[in-house]
Amino acid sequence: MRAQLGAGLPRVSSTFSPTERARAALGGLPSVVVLRAPRGHGKSSTVAHWLRRTDLPDHDVAWLTLPRTAGRDELWRALGAAARRAGLTPGEDGRGWDDVARAARRRRRRVVLVVDGLDRVRDEDVDEELVGLVQEHEELHLVLLMRTQRPVEALARVALDTVVLQREDLALDAAHVTELARAAGRPVSPAEARRLSEELGGWPGLVRAALLTAGRGDGGELVLDAASLADYLRLVLQDAELAEIAPHLAALAVPDRVTDDVAAALLGRDGRAAVLQRARAAGLVNQHGGALVYPAIVRQLLRRVLREDAPDRYRALNEAMVEHHRREGDAVGALRHAVRAENPSVVLDVVEEAWDRLLRAPGAFRDALSRVPADALGASAKGVVAREHVRPATVADSFQLALVSGLRPGVGWEGAPASHFDGQMAPLLVEVGTRALLDGELLRAAHAFADAVVQAEGGEAGEGRAGAALSLALLGHTGAARRYLEATGGPDGPGAPGGTDGGPLARVAGALVPALLELDRLAPVDLAADLDVPAELAGLGAVGLYVRAGAALLRGAGNEMTGELERFRHGPAGDVPLAEGLLVAALVDLYLAAGRGDRVRHLLAGLPAGRRDGWTRTARARGAVYAGEHDLALQVTAGAVELAALRPRTALKLSLARAVAAHRTGRRHVATEALELASSLAGGTGIVRPFAMVPRGDLEQVAAVAPAARAVLDRPELAVSAEPLPPPASVRLSRSELRVLGELATGRPVTHVARRLFVSESTVKTQVRSIYRKLDVHTRADAIARARVLGILPPQ
Repeated sequence: MRAQLGAGLPRVSSTFSPTERARAALGGLPSVVVLRAPRGHGKSSTVAHWLRRTDLPDHDVAWLTLPRTAGRDELWRALGAAARRAGLTPGEDGRGWDDVARAARRRRRRVVLVVDGLDRVRDEDVDEELVGLVQEHEELHLVLLMRTQRPVEALARVALDTVVLQREDLALDAAHVTELARAAGRPVSPAEARRLSEELGGWPGLVRAALLTAGRGDGGELVLDAASLADYLRLVLQDAELAEIAPHLAALAVPDRVTDDVAAALLGRDGRAAVLQRARAAGLVNQHGGALVYPAIVRQLLRRVLREDAPDRYRALNEAMVEHHRREGDAVGALRHAVRAENPSVVLDVVEEAWDRLLRAPGAFRDALSRVPADALGASAKGVVAREHVRPATVADSFQLALVSGLRPGVGWEGAPASHFDGQMAPLLVEVGTRALLDGELLRAAHAFADAVVQAEGGEAGEGRAGAALSLALLGHTGAARRYLEATGGPDGPGAPGGTDGGPLARVAGALVPALLELDRLAPVDLAADLDVPAELAGLGAVGLYVRAGAALLRGAGNEMTGELERFRHGPAGDVPLAEGLLVAALVDLYLAAGRGDRVRHLLAGLPAGRRDGWTRTARARGAVYAGEHDLALQVTAGAVELAALRPRTALKLSLARAVAAHRTGRRHVATEALELASSLAGGTGIVRPFAMVPRGDLEQVAAVAPAARAVLDRPELAVSAEPLPPPASVRLSRSELRVLGELATGRPVTHVARRLFVSESTVKTQVRSIYRKLDVHTRADAIARARVLGILPPQ
């Protein structure tokens, strides 16, 4: 192997390796190689790493780096000087390349001419001259590095042996980030590597800077040094090809997405196309669905640079975006930019103007308000309500303490301060409470309604009491719910929620709350099927369906409710979070009662993975118990005790499912603790129906060492109540057996199953025999059919 001669060949960091796309493209020694990418994309390192490969033809390298703007003649002279330093012999004026080619031919070596920074040459005619040189002499090879587009890119593509690499070819994917981090002694997890690759746009220089300056938080998470990365980005923006448009590039980072209209709002119509084109060429933005989008961290860094270097312009640009989003009807976008503009009056203007729309997006509303100083929201009634009931991430401690200790009858609670916005607060609080109720945020809803009672005058007090009664009843605070109901004169008294003089919420809650509380104590339920629910509260119709389905199930007539529940669930109000949770819980009970474990599994599998409301969680727990998936049931029910104080209904249901699952897996102590918690909650709330919805025999055995539980089970209403659900499945498959069963259901032969699961054939055959034994079957078809009936496999 012959050594290479080189002039100025850059050193390559030991941690550097080219991307897979660059490595594949540079497998040999092409006639022309063009690399066009912004600063920090590893152009020089990629070429230097490639030219040091030992499997390339023997060659000499003349490397020229242009540090500043140069003319055509300067380029040729500098390239000739680089060749002479490499031991080659062109003339003083940069000519004489025929001699270089002949010498290379005699020595049987190739000559690679590298021009780093070709974009610094003003005269673009030189591009054609360079390509022509290597076309004339096959011994000469040309490598051109540049940051902006030039004619040579098109000229090179017509050559027979050419490689053109652009920004996307040099961008790092997650695997490459992982490799780079390991080599740099800064290992990252796969999730962190994906984040760095995606949110830094795969920008090698920025990724390297992030890895070298990052630290670890208290929880071990990767924490980027934003100040250092912002400084790096400042250097990039000072490059000659970007300096002119750097202010515009920073401006385009203010919005989350850059459409033509957004660019016009920020930059004006004139010249925006050129700026957008150069932003794309610089690799700072990606095309995404008709809009330009900065990688997430790059956008944050550009905003930081703009905010620190030009704060007045940053605020003005955000105010321009507020007006743009107002025109577009995007309330959340307008609020987000109003907050960034750091102008309290603009924030309040958006809150006042878009109140109703913002309440329909509580998460985004809360996130935006979390960045607003609390004092800035005190200038209007809506601002105060937003500050006290939307902005906090959790419900006020004072309300939680009042709820745990018992709310005062007829008044609610005394934690809400008096307001000088006479007559304005209560209606707004009822709006907030109603939205939170429909969104399934029951604790937040109860807080808002309780505050409305304190602030209310006249009819709004009835709406507040009704909303509080319904929210608290759904949470399981039955005593507080009754007191709020009774404070209006009782369900049949003057001004009662169910009376004709109440508001819409009062009329609906006046019917639903008593019915729900009767169902809880296994008493006969009298609730009309044609309950009049106004359109704006349509989601509350699911409460009525839940109650009626529960009552029908206890009568042994649950089948007649299934169709009605499914129709509501797929109707316009079925998407309301509270409605969806209630309907799923009711349907799981009905399907279990009908022995349709397959339908239960299908229903639960179709729910979004992130759903964590109490109704869905308890439905998952009960479904797992009746499918024989006791380990899953224990996992779902973990932490029930932490919910007991504020969400007793959920805690009670989870505890009962946990008691059964623990009993069936031999965890006696866990089973006893869970049943004792459920019994304590039943004693405090009067909610006993969940005891009828789990296997009585399991509870009896656990209660043998739990006197409090024995007392609950001996209550007359439970003693005479028939079990509406059949015995749970007793089949328990291990995780590996479940994986094998799933593969068998696809029809794959055992050989393929073993290959897909990375185990031996004998292991798969052993697991198949175990599956057959546990399911009491003898063939694959029977095993699959039996598993579907038990709900272990989803329906076909």
